[in-house]
Amino acid sequence: MQVDFHYYGVYALARLAGLNQNAAKIIATASQYVDDALGNDTLDHENGGKLIPVVTAHHTACVKNINRDDQRFIWVPFHFLPGNHGDAFTERLVCRKNSDMAKTMRDHHLNLFDKPFALELMGITAHVYADTFAHFGFSGVSSRRNRVKNDDIRLINVSKKARVFWDEEQLKFYRKYGTQGGLLKNIKRTLFSSGAELFSGALGHGAVLTYPDQPYLHWQFTYENKGESFPDRPTHEYDRKNQDCFLEACRELHDLFIRFGDLRPDCRDTEGPVVFNGDVENCIREILAFEEGKPKRSQAWNKAVKAGRLYSGEKIPPYDAKAWDDARDGFPGLKTTKETATYPVYRFYQAASLHQHYVLRELLPENGLVVV
Repeated sequence: MQVDFHYYGVYALARLAGLNQNAAKIIATASQYVDDALGNDTLDHENGGKLIPVVTAHHTACVKNINRDDQRFIWVPFHFLPGNHGDAFTERLVCRKNSDMAKTMRDHHLNLFDKPFALELMGITAHVYADTFAHFGFSGVSSRRNRVKNDDIRLINVSKKARVFWDEEQLKFYRKYGTQGGLLKNIKRTLFSSGAELFSGALGHGAVLTYPDQPYLHWQFTYENKGESFPDRPTHEYDRKNQDCFLEACRELHDLFIRFGDLRPDCRDTEGPVVFNGDVENCIREILAFEEGKPKRSQAWNKAVKAGRLYSGEKIPPYDAKAWDDARDGFPGLKTTKETATYPVYRFYQAASLHQHYVLRELLPENGLVVV
C-alpha cells in the first residue's frame, strides 16, 4: 500500500470512525511515516542528550536491503508481519491476510491506549495491519518462497492506458533490479566447503513490482517454486483482486478506530462514528477502483470527503512528512531536550521501538518463531 491508502485512506477511515481531526491526522501521518522514516543519523544536544531515530523502512535501491539481519528488524515487523501458517520456518514467515498474529498485535497495541504515544502507535498498527491485506503471500526476508514466474504475471480487465504503463514499468524495473527485484542471499543457507550458497531468494514482493500495492489491480501470477517442495501455496494467492482485499482492510481499520475511540473519548469527534454501510462501501469501492497514480488516488479520497460522501465534508490536510523530519532534525538546537517528548515524531519513535520489540521479542517467540 502507498500514501493514498496509508495516509489519505487512513485519515478518512479514522474520521469515519468518529475520531477528531487532530487524532486522525496524527494516526494517518504515523501510518504513512512508517514508509518514510529512513533517516538514522544520531543527533546530539549540547546538554548530553541524544536522539537516535528508529528506522522503519528502506528505499528499494538501498544497499541495506541485502542485509539479512536488517530485513528481520525492518521488513518483518513493519511490512510483512508473519502469518505463522505451516510447518517450515520460511513458510511461517510468509505474511497472511488478517492473520491471528496480526489480530493479536492489533489488540495488544489497543491495550496501550493510555500511553503518551498511543496515537502514533495506532498509526503504526494501522500500517502493519493494513499491509497484511496487500502483502500476503510474501515474506519480509530473502526467500525462494517470494520468487515468481515473471512470464506468468497477468493483469486482468485493466484499461489500455494502465496496461501500457505497467508493461513499461515492468521492463524498467527488471532492467534495474532483475526479474526477482534483486537476487539476494537466501534466508536459509546451504553451505559447501567453498562457502558458496546453494540458493538465492527474493525480498518481499519485489518479484511482482508494486502490483500488491495498487488498489485497483486484478492480477494473476504463479510462484516459481511450488508443488512438493512448497505444498503450502493456497490457490487464492494466485488470483488477486486488490480492490476486494483493500476493502476488507478498510472495514477492519474502521473497526479498529472505533474501538480506540471507545477507549479514548478525548480523541472522539462530537458527531460520533458513521456506520460502514452500503453507501460508504460503494463510495470506497469507487475510490479503490480509480486507475491512476498515487497523487490522483489521494485526490480521490479527498474529493469523496469534501463532497460529504463518507462523512461531513472537509478537506483532508496534506501529508507532511517534512514537518516531522524538521522536528527531528531540530533536536540539537532545542533549549532543553525535555520538550522533545511532546513532538509527534519522537512519540513515533517511541511507538516504533515498542512495536519492533513486541513483535520480534515477544509475539513471534511466543508463537514459536525466533527471528532475532
